[in-house]
Amino acid sequence: MFRYPFRLLIALIVFVAISCDPEENISEFNGEDENAPKISIKGFTSEIEVATQISIEIIDDSEIVNNRLIVNGEKILENSDKNFKFEINPFDYPVGENKFVFYSVDEDGNETKFEVTTIIKKFLASIASPHLMGNGRVFISANSMSGELLTNVEVSKDFGNVKLYADDNFTEQPIIITSYILLGADNGVFSEIKSIFNIEPGTDLIEYQKKSGTFTENTYNPNSPTEYFSIEVQEFEFENIANSLLGNYRNGWDSFAQVFTTDVVEEPNGFKSNLFGNVSRNANVEDILLHTTNSTLNSSFDKIKLQDYRYLFVDTSNEQSISFSQFLPPDNIGYIYLPDNVERYSLSVTGFKNESAMNQQNYSTMFSESPRNFNKKTIEIPLINEFGFIISKISFPVNAYTSMEASVVGEKTIEIPNWSGQKNGELITLNGDFDLFHLLTIKRLPIDNKTVRWEYFHKNENEVNLNIKSFEFPEVIKSLASASFFELESIKTPDIESVTFIGSSGDLEYEQLLFGNNGLIPRPYNAGPVDIFTLRTALISSNGD
Repeated sequence: MFRYPFRLLIALIVFVAISCDPEENISEFNGEDENAPKISIKGFTSEIEVATQISIEIIDDSEIVNNRLIVNGEKILENSDKNFKFEINPFDYPVGENKFVFYSVDEDGNETKFEVTTIIKKFLASIASPHLMGNGRVFISANSMSGELLTNVEVSKDFGNVKLYADDNFTEQPIIITSYILLGADNGVFSEIKSIFNIEPGTDLIEYQKKSGTFTENTYNPNSPTEYFSIEVQEFEFENIANSLLGNYRNGWDSFAQVFTTDVVEEPNGFKSNLFGNVSRNANVEDILLHTTNSTLNSSFDKIKLQDYRYLFVDTSNEQSISFSQFLPPDNIGYIYLPDNVERYSLSVTGFKNESAMNQQNYSTMFSESPRNFNKKTIEIPLINEFGFIISKISFPVNAYTSMEASVVGEKTIEIPNWSGQKNGELITLNGDFDLFHLLTIKRLPIDNKTVRWEYFHKNENEVNLNIKSFEFPEVIKSLASASFFELESIKTPDIESVTFIGSSGDLEYEQLLFGNNGLIPRPYNAGPVDIFTLRTALISSNGD
């Protein structure tokens, strides 16, 4: 038995509508009598699967009209307003055809009737699936927060867009979205399981994925047209500098330009570097930042110091030969201040022309280094005037049990967040002002020395019961695991040794941070100039285990 709540809205309410594929329409209805009320209705579609606002306007000479809304034979609304709105929440109605009948009667008894049948679907979430590797298989499921399996589907193509729906047994509540990747000739060897907790029903995760740089069915194009070019740079004094040239540009999720050193030749007047480049035709970039860096160097070469840093914007449209003397030093030097006792770190610096470019993930690599036996608190970074914003990603160990990664905008002093966690069976207690946390369980398969990883992503809560033991796997997943002599139930263990916290200096959505750690920079879409911090530390047992 469904209840149809009275949802009369006095003020305009903006709802998040995700994907009602049928077009919205505006309908006008006149009664059989020319004096009957005229009804204008906006919002009804042939299918409704997300919370949808319906607007009704009554035109009649009478000061007062009497309105009634009957759904599937049950009255759910009655009023005397000439302009009003109400919401259709799919989770309040049965799946399938639902008949809506609206009556408006004026003071003289003249009546107009509006009748429409719409198909209700209980949309849970949409998500782009992981990459289908070789002859592997990918599945997506939805579970309640208590672990009950709601639905599952198998994905048939790379990064396929999946929409999950519930049946009438589902009560509106947050859910868990899980992906399963299976590898191997028999498709029964697991690679990883990823569960995202606390997803509100009706959430379109694909939009967050697309804008964060994650491939989806609509953005993945393995055959994207690519053009190639070559560059010859002459007159290097030192071989390690000649080996260090790199250019890497990204324009959103599917466009790129890159150039790198292929070989170095010694000549009478110094060393010459031959570089190869490629650029996607839709990258919309005419030149690329070519710069010295440490990421391309073999360990046999001396590392590039900041005083040796040089850069040049080069054309990507034709072959060219240039002299290293044309390269420029940084326009300025910036500083990142580390906590005490940091002995080593890894650094990558990326540049954005402006905040719009940052939000759209249009960036160029600028510099990288990973020094050891670091004995000072200050990192120097190159600054280039063409870039209005730079992001430095620094990762370093804090102690034997804790490591940190900071993605900071501009010059910053980095402090270690006061985040910590304890476990007592399936109960996880967390401390600190973070945005989300990540847990990981690893089990070893009895064949080929392979492992199964089960990752959990969860929004900020101080106390969480994971309900791992009650989590219901799809039968097909359990069968495929058994085929590889692995009992999937064995991974349902609270034996988790570490927790990863993610937080930001801005007010970001949970879903933004979920899909923000892709590519060279952990940058959620539309995040703006905010700093992102990740801390991985031991999960202390509070029950003596």
